[in-house]
Amino acid sequence: MSRELWEESAALHALGLLAGEELIRFRRECREDQGLHEFSVLLRDVSAQLVHLAPSESPPAELRERLLEGIACPRGSSYFHPKDLPGWGGKPIG
Repeated sequence: MSRELWEESAALHALGLLAGEELIRFRRECREDQGLHEFSVLLRDVSAQLVHLAPSESPPAELRERLLEGIACPRGSSYFHPKDLPGWGGKPIG
């Protein structure tokens, strides 16, 4: 494994982005190469610490609403919201 691929694979592994054959191959390489294993552990620890340094912010209310609507009613879905009915004034039906 080239040094460039070695570092790239270790970074992807630290972020949990390796899967399938790549993950199997990387784990095998780590068992055979102590330096790669140590580098991988270092990157994993650093990435875990970076997560805690990022400021936590809430998205703007309108973005949150759009996301929730997109999740509840994906494009092409047959689901509709009562507010889409003609004449619905926001009052419960029934």
